[in-house]
Amino acid sequence: MPSSGQLEARAQLQQGAALHRSGKLGLAQSHYQRAAKLDPQNAEAWHLLGLVAMQLGQHGLALRHLRTSVKLRPDFAEAQNNLGIALSRNGRGVEAIAAFAAALRARKGYVEAMFNLGVAYEAAQAPEDAERAYRQTLAWRSNHVDALINLGNLLRRRGRPAEALVALETAERMAPERAQASGNLAMLLNDLGRYADALRFARAAIALEERSSLWWTTLGSAQRQLHAIDGAITSLGRALELDPANAKAALELALALEEAGDDDGARALWRSTRPPEGNAGRIRWLHALSLPAIYQDDAHLAQCRERFAQGLCDLETALAATPVAENALAASTVAPFYLHYQPRDNTDLQFRFGDLVARVMERAAPALLDELPPRRRDGRVRVGFVSSHLMQHTVSRYFSSLIAGLDPARFDVRVWYTGGVRDASTQSIAGHVSEFVQTNADVVGLAEEIRQSGVDVLVYPEIGMDPKHQALAAFRLAPVQCVLYGHPVTSGAPRIDHFLSGAAFEPDDAERHYREKLVRLPGLGTRPQRPPLPGACDWLAAHVARRPLVPCLQNVIKLAPFFDDALAEIAAETGCCVAFFARNPPLMRRFRARIEVRFRARGLDPDEHLAFLPAQSYADYLAGIASVPLVLDSPWFSGGSTSLDAFSVGTPVLAWEGPMARGRQTAAMLRMLDARELIAVDANDYVAKAAALLREPGRLRDLRGQVTARADVLFEDAAPLRAFAEFLEKAAG
Repeated sequence: MPSSGQLEARAQLQQGAALHRSGKLGLAQSHYQRAAKLDPQNAEAWHLLGLVAMQLGQHGLALRHLRTSVKLRPDFAEAQNNLGIALSRNGRGVEAIAAFAAALRARKGYVEAMFNLGVAYEAAQAPEDAERAYRQTLAWRSNHVDALINLGNLLRRRGRPAEALVALETAERMAPERAQASGNLAMLLNDLGRYADALRFARAAIALEERSSLWWTTLGSAQRQLHAIDGAITSLGRALELDPANAKAALELALALEEAGDDDGARALWRSTRPPEGNAGRIRWLHALSLPAIYQDDAHLAQCRERFAQGLCDLETALAATPVAENALAASTVAPFYLHYQPRDNTDLQFRFGDLVARVMERAAPALLDELPPRRRDGRVRVGFVSSHLMQHTVSRYFSSLIAGLDPARFDVRVWYTGGVRDASTQSIAGHVSEFVQTNADVVGLAEEIRQSGVDVLVYPEIGMDPKHQALAAFRLAPVQCVLYGHPVTSGAPRIDHFLSGAAFEPDDAERHYREKLVRLPGLGTRPQRPPLPGACDWLAAHVARRPLVPCLQNVIKLAPFFDDALAEIAAETGCCVAFFARNPPLMRRFRARIEVRFRARGLDPDEHLAFLPAQSYADYLAGIASVPLVLDSPWFSGGSTSLDAFSVGTPVLAWEGPMARGRQTAAMLRMLDARELIAVDANDYVAKAAALLREPGRLRDLRGQVTARADVLFEDAAPLRAFAEFLEKAAG
């Protein structure tokens, strides 16, 4: 029979519990203390004292009380579970794991203890044990949202995104009202390259938890990847307002500023902010190799070029002293993309960069360097392709015919697609090959997979556009390794054997522009896809006033400062309005400020002689191009797909032929169309030809008829496909 002290202790516990439930923790604690004094052997009193002490932040006191409780009653499951929580908060992970295990022994199927055990295993760097604990939690309670979120995040960190996606999508469906469910799903979708979906879920998380720096960072990252740069800068700035120490937000903001053309702002952030964990090498590379997207003048270009060369020297010198993992991350995430748009011969700099990447990756995975003997099996050549742009994109448009057109009786085609978007173009290619793998694997893991696949020839369609591919190209993954001209510059990689280009646009001395052995495939080196039928051009009427509208279709990063002067001269000579499509608003603002100065210097009103056209659907864009008299192509880095667009609707394009392949594609197309009079060799010739053509609408009409009549030669040439197949068979031995 309970003593009077025990009875009074129970009454104190009941009063304390009522106060506890109402949030009056201090008063509840007083009652629990009285209960423990009245009945020192009452394990529940010590348990409740420990629980309220934890809630008051008195972690040391909580530990003492909870230890007393489980000492009095070792099979007290709740007390063991709460002791585990207290131990975890005090950094005593091994003891916490033991406490949770004791709770589970005391009560079979104790869901919360199993979940907490998973959290403790994660903290103790035991991911396999953590995964088992989370999965057991879900086996006992399938709608445990926290277990789903934690499991999804654990799988994400362990490089198992498909499994992570199942867990996080389930969590979001079960608890759309929880910011953690939406926000963590958004982060994974960013990893997977599903940026539009990531955007949606990041916004949902922000709506639920507006002051979370993490969700603003996730939103800004998705916006940056979607090239919504103004929005990205705003979101990432908000993330840093909420948490100035958010290193990931600072890195993402610097990348957004770089894409916006604010090279100085990006460099300042790279210099001043603490790198995210493991990213010190990447930040160092970004700072050393940064280049502006828009140059103010030739002196600015020369200064930045010199800085880039010095940055390469600095990285080469510091290589041995930098951790291998940091350099490997940098080599697979940083590329000198803007270097290739400088109107200069960058071959030597690209060779040096290729050597730098090779040295890094050789240290990271030396087992992937050994030469591989030819290994054909069943009479067919096993060909591998690695690309991140097999969606509706110029790369797919140019080279899907080479990938999907190989005869399966002669070729076993494997594709590793590292992009996130999967659309009709992706599906079409996947349906024409033996194996199509969409992967988000890390560089070394993917390299090992490709090497083990036993391909005879490995082809990279676009080294230079995705940094991951330049790191892969440092390894020997097949007996023969090649690159196509999706990014029309040498890879600079010492283990890429062949550069496959188009004979029509390579100059006589082209071999000196490549580290690889140059292979000239007939014509354009491929059979590009024909654009769809044009739509409506009503949208253009608002921009065509009193003056003829003459567009330049190129991304403004291709347009060197000296080209501004040529365009101003054409406008002055003919009275035309030169137009551009506004693709990247902040970058366009910088370009617009620069070119308006040049037009004013020539006595021209920019409002009259410059137009900045809004983006349109592809079909309506084509209709607009069909309605203009002439397209002005860029020097040094010419149009490729944009020129095909124009020719497909019969519109003449004036080319300014450059000395290297990247500046000669439009000129090559014009030769194939037998329209050589549209090829200029220098600035004076370009201005003179443009002025003469715009003064002779009859001649432009004749050229339009000629282009229309011969356009099939650009889209129906099967010779490059035959030559590509023959090259693969010969190369495989």
